[in-house]
Amino acid sequence: MGYRRMKTTLCRLASLLAVLAFTSSALADVRTEARRHFRRGMALVAEGQVDEGIAELELAYDTLPHPNVLYNIARAYAEAGRYEESIEYFERYLASDPPDKEEVQGFLEAVEARIAAAQDTAPAETPTETTETPSAPVTTLATDEEIDALEDSATQIATLAEATQSDSLRERAQRLRDLAQQLRDARDGVAATPTEAPMADTPAAPLDAPSLDLGEGSEERSEGLYDETVVSASRYAQSPLTAPNSTAIITPQDIRMTGHRHIGELIRRVAGADVMSLSPAQTAVSFRGFNQRLSPRVLVLIDGRSTYVDPLGATLWGSFPFNVEDIERIEVIRGPASALYGADAFAGIVNIITRPPGEPRTTVSAGAGSHGQVHLHASTSGRVDRLGYRFGVGYNRADRFTREVGADRVDSYFVRDNDIAWDAAHLNGTLTYRVSNEVELYAQGGINTNTLNIQGTGPLRDFVTEGETSHAMAGMRTSWGSLRFFWNNISAIGVLPSRPLSIDPLYSVFDWNTYDVEGELAREFHFVVDHNLHFGASYRRKQIAWDYIDQERFENHGAIFFQDTLGIVDALDLVLSARVDFHPLLDAPVFSPRGAVVIKPSDDQAIRASFGTAFRTQTFLESYVQLANPTPVRGVQVVALGSEPAANLLDTPRLSPERILSAELGYRNEMSEYFDVQMSAYYNRVTDLVILGQVRPFTLGQIGNADSGAGTIAGYDPGTATYPLGAINFTNDPTVFDVIGGEFELRTYPVTGLDIWANYAANHTFVEQSELRDTEERTSTHKINFGIQYRAPFGLEVALDFHWVSDQVWLEQVFDAAEGVRFQEFDLDGYHMLNGRIGMRVLEDRLSLGVVGYNITNNRQRQHPFGQKLDARVMGTASYTF
Repeated sequence: MGYRRMKTTLCRLASLLAVLAFTSSALADVRTEARRHFRRGMALVAEGQVDEGIAELELAYDTLPHPNVLYNIARAYAEAGRYEESIEYFERYLASDPPDKEEVQGFLEAVEARIAAAQDTAPAETPTETTETPSAPVTTLATDEEIDALEDSATQIATLAEATQSDSLRERAQRLRDLAQQLRDARDGVAATPTEAPMADTPAAPLDAPSLDLGEGSEERSEGLYDETVVSASRYAQSPLTAPNSTAIITPQDIRMTGHRHIGELIRRVAGADVMSLSPAQTAVSFRGFNQRLSPRVLVLIDGRSTYVDPLGATLWGSFPFNVEDIERIEVIRGPASALYGADAFAGIVNIITRPPGEPRTTVSAGAGSHGQVHLHASTSGRVDRLGYRFGVGYNRADRFTREVGADRVDSYFVRDNDIAWDAAHLNGTLTYRVSNEVELYAQGGINTNTLNIQGTGPLRDFVTEGETSHAMAGMRTSWGSLRFFWNNISAIGVLPSRPLSIDPLYSVFDWNTYDVEGELAREFHFVVDHNLHFGASYRRKQIAWDYIDQERFENHGAIFFQDTLGIVDALDLVLSARVDFHPLLDAPVFSPRGAVVIKPSDDQAIRASFGTAFRTQTFLESYVQLANPTPVRGVQVVALGSEPAANLLDTPRLSPERILSAELGYRNEMSEYFDVQMSAYYNRVTDLVILGQVRPFTLGQIGNADSGAGTIAGYDPGTATYPLGAINFTNDPTVFDVIGGEFELRTYPVTGLDIWANYAANHTFVEQSELRDTEERTSTHKINFGIQYRAPFGLEVALDFHWVSDQVWLEQVFDAAEGVRFQEFDLDGYHMLNGRIGMRVLEDRLSLGVVGYNITNNRQRQHPFGQKLDARVMGTASYTF
């Protein structure tokens, strides 16, 4: 009955939104609407209808500002000989510090000098009056349809002006009305009388100004403007149509409309994404299967910088030093990507691209809600000549969904506030400096001071970390390639949030540093066919000092990579990629190839076939851990060992890297301005997954035997006052997993102001050679995501996101009084999640007010057998942009 009521409610709301959209004019999906106006404007300019075209270009800029639109407006005026009118737009374009700044600045100076000279030599006497009728400023007669279209545009802009109280839009609407009347008069042969004053917008006579080769680079400023681009699939900007992998882009509009404050939650809308909310601070993300707590198989980048926590093999989303307001877009690449990014890009990539420095913008946001939720944000960005800057600060707080141990327990000790799951304050900054048209320097840094409630691995569940996460990055981007260095650091302590009234056996101090340098050569050239070549090398040094391992450890990693995109013909691209990684614990380098063929039957659709491999190497935890794990029986422990100490002490095999072989066939269609469609089918073969194995009981002969490797850890431990039952170590699972699946995605914009998106993913795993399981069902066979976004002309915004996944079965390790640690299956029923936001934009969109609902139906469902039961939450938000 609950599902039926929810379905009825959703249907009624969708119908209401559709009716509202059809009966009112509204702002459309900003990128799509801006692209529509831009393309229409450029077409009108090309036909010689300069004023009508510029009106459309200005509307595109108002919808979604972009400096290249200003350039195209200026260029349209200049090519029409109306240089005086072009000056304003060229100056606004120059304010964005474009690469061709010197060229355009030189042209402006020449034009201004010529105008000044013309004014100095102009005759002072008043021209002799004539009785001739002035010629119309437009040399071709417009049709009724063209004039009607112009008047319709004026009406739409006037409606927007009244809704937003924008004086600039009112003036633009009036200019369009005047122009339409002028065109109608010219067509009907109605001339203005000599006593009538000339119209304010009548174009001046062409000025004899110096020439500028406006065709130089002009196509780059118009072609593909407002089209979606991805940079993560091939390391350069390209259309998703030509990308060698399945891609998804989470846009600024998506981010704002959802109202989510936890970045990991934004990934849930992506087809094929496996997302588990384990606590308000921790989200586990994978693609197309094999998710887990401390999920290690997706590489998360921030502006190209890896956030992978090498000791744990995880992404700590709650420790990022920025808020959602700082994000420009999120690119998601599904499928193996080790051919370009190396280890850990096993199942896919999430590249979070922050807002670029230089945009004149200051934003202040605040939010508060149930369950201790607090959100604060302030950021500012701008430009001083060639220097662009962006700085931000923020704070986030939220209580747990549920407590594992009740507050009334008198036999347990709790950390300072056992209710807190996420308590984090951060600051960040980015600088860019344009040395020349072809060289740019940049620097970035951030720090996050946090308390995070996270899930551990194996039988270990509830943890709290307290400390700091920081990073620094610097580099150079040029027309021939790039050079980049970054440093990541976490300094923290880890504790059990609640424990018996004794010492904490899992207390630890954690200090981790990673230093990474990468150089890349990138060139486009023609040799037999067109090539886009990328070649590079990287070096990474990792360091960890942690109580869970026997000593401070260092590792040195290296890699070389290559990719060439060959344009065989206009409709056919061949992508060849390969990478070789060098790992200090592996006997041989790891080779990761990838190949893809992209066929474009038309400019707006593509068929893609790809094949590739990827791998994941062991983490510091999996390699070096040596930790006494407590059990439910007092005085008894199980010793957890990494691959290296287990090999030395127990003579077990060392770890091999996890491997995946993948083949995919995909199709994407963007032929319509009103919908996008993407489909894909894939096959994955996964081997050598790293797991914690079965307990190896100690024998009487090993206990206290100094000549036995195991004897050094098999005796009584006076530090914890416990006896070891046995040892458990990380090992490669012999199971072979064959995965087949498919995804279907649709996003449609049926009318202005209404966006509807939906996707479906199917996934099935076949198991071979397994010692632990007959089936692999931790990944739902079916997943459905659906959402609606509605924006009214008077500022109302409504968004609903619905998610559903089918049943799951998890194989997890638990402590056992008899065996120490054993595997157990946990059934997880299918569950749904409904999130929503309602908001209002006022003061010309500068002030945004909203109410955000999370898990609105309050289904109290765990998304992992050990995860917390999710509750319903609400938050009120306010944001003001200067």
